[in-house]
Amino acid sequence: MSMLLDTSMQVNTSHFGQSFGFKRQFSKTSFLKPKQARYKSKLLIKLSEASQVASSIASTGNGTEVKTSGLSRRSTILGIGLSSLALIYGSEASMATPLAPLGKVGVATGGPKLEVPIEKVKDILEDDLAVGQYFITGNLTKEIFADDCRFKDPTNDIVGLARYVKALGILFDPDNSSVELRSIEVVGDRTIQATWTLGGTLKLPWKPVIDRIQGQTIYTLNESGLIQVQEQVWNISARTALVQTFTPAFFK
Repeated sequence: MSMLLDTSMQVNTSHFGQSFGFKRQFSKTSFLKPKQARYKSKLLIKLSEASQVASSIASTGNGTEVKTSGLSRRSTILGIGLSSLALIYGSEASMATPLAPLGKVGVATGGPKLEVPIEKVKDILEDDLAVGQYFITGNLTKEIFADDCRFKDPTNDIVGLARYVKALGILFDPDNSSVELRSIEVVGDRTIQATWTLGGTLKLPWKPVIDRIQGQTIYTLNESGLIQVQEQVWNISARTALVQTFTPAFFK
């Protein structure tokens, strides 16, 4: 699961607050307790800052660095999240374009690629999921994935192993999140299927909690026996997932 990863098109984020009701929602603080009202005001400021970052990100498609002087790292992460939000509420386009904070597509990562039977690939994935918890930690065996592997879920569509691993590193708090592997099996000559549950806390300023979801991942191998596509389906919608992402923990 990777809800804050990427967007597949250029988006205009200058009016995110108005478009998605953030300014209207966060300005009506009369019904909140003083502490909650102050939090809302600060979050509105963060959203305003992040929209600037998201605009820079969305308009940069060549993998170069984006200068964000004066904005915090948290605002940069939030900017990536807002880009994803625009994707869900705007277009469900697929293939991802290079996004500056995640690097270029196809960058080599890990050691020499492994050429092993599909059963061995399944065994490695089983360990990476059950022990390595890689959906949360990013600790996967890079040698069984193609460097230009495509990673798709209901909220994102990213191309590039290095970019995917980097994105996982800024998503979940591993101390308060977990993956439970339910099953994994070879279901075709080049296909592996895994079922799992996942839940936890995201690394965002308001510490949103993602309720435990049930998911299935389909791994498709290429002619070299490397994973070329990782595609997830969940038992919740993309909108539900993003609502949870932008809901502060103390509102639950």
